[in-house]
Amino acid sequence: MSIQELNRATYATYALKTYYNYIKAWAVCIERLYGSGDDEGNTFVDKFKTTAAFSRVEGGASISEEFSNAYSRGRLTLKAIEQLPIEEYPKLALSANFWLPVQSYYAIHGVGLAAMIILGRGSPQTHRSFRADFGDLVNRFYPEPLCGRCVGGPGPKNFSFQKLSTSIDKVTRQNQLADPTFVEEIENFIGKSLSTTREKFLQVRFDEKRVERRKKRLSYKEKNECCKREHSTSICDLIYRMRVRSNYDSPDMYLFASDDAENAIKHYRDLRYLTQILITGLDILIERRIGRLKMADLTSRF
Repeated sequence: MSIQELNRATYATYALKTYYNYIKAWAVCIERLYGSGDDEGNTFVDKFKTTAAFSRVEGGASISEEFSNAYSRGRLTLKAIEQLPIEEYPKLALSANFWLPVQSYYAIHGVGLAAMIILGRGSPQTHRSFRADFGDLVNRFYPEPLCGRCVGGPGPKNFSFQKLSTSIDKVTRQNQLADPTFVEEIENFIGKSLSTTREKFLQVRFDEKRVERRKKRLSYKEKNECCKREHSTSICDLIYRMRVRSNYDSPDMYLFASDDAENAIKHYRDLRYLTQILITGLDILIERRIGRLKMADLTSRF
C-alpha cells in the first residue's frame, strides 16, 4: 500500500468510527432516558404524548393519495432495513452499512412527508426545506434528546443549543473517538454530532455565496447573513449528512472499513433503532390526526 493509500485508509477509518459513535451516542442517550427493556417503546410513547404541543393536535383529518404514497414509501424502506437478517448472517452488516444511511434518511423522509401533509404543514419540495421543517417538527413535538437542535454561527464558537443540556465549550472538549457507552454527560456527544454537522452545512452555504458573488472570501457580515438563512440543525440533518457522505463525498469510509462484523452489526442496530424511534414519533402524530382505526388499517399493510 502506498503512502497516499495508507493516508486514505487511515482517514476513512477515523471518519467511519466518528459516524458510528455519533449514532451510538443518540442510541445510548435514548436508552438511558427510556430504558432498554420490552417496555422501552411504551415509555417513549408515553413521554411523547405528555408534551403540550401533542395535546393541541386535533383529529378528523382525511387521508389523501399524496399522504398514502409518501407514507408507503417510508414504511417500505423501514421494512427493508428491519428485515435484513444481519443477526443470522453477521457479515451482511459490513456491506449493508454502506446503504443504511440512505435507507434511514428515506424512511424518515417518506413518513416525515406524510406527517407534514396530515398536519397541514405542506409538502417540502427539496431536501433542504424538508430538513428545516423536520427540525421544527422534532423540536416542537419530540421529547429529549430528539428535540435538540444546534443554532448560530458563523463559526463553532458562536454555536448554541436548544433543548440540550450542554454548551459549545463542553461539546468542543468532547472527543468524538471516545466510546459513547462510557461518556457520563452523553448530551455533549449529541451536541458534537449536531455542531460538526452544522459546521459542514454552513460551509456549503458560504461556498454557494462565494460563487454567487464571485468572491474568494466572505466578510463576517456576509457569513452571518448566511447563518440567519440556515435552519436549525437537528438529528435529521445528521442522518442526511451521513447519507450524502456515504454515497457521494466519502464512500472510502466503507471501502476501507476493517473486516469487523461485530462493530458493523452494532452500528446497524443503532441506526435502525434511531430510525424506528423517529418513525414511532411520526406515527403517533399521524394516528392523532386520522384516528386509531384508520391508523391500524394503514400500518397493517406493512
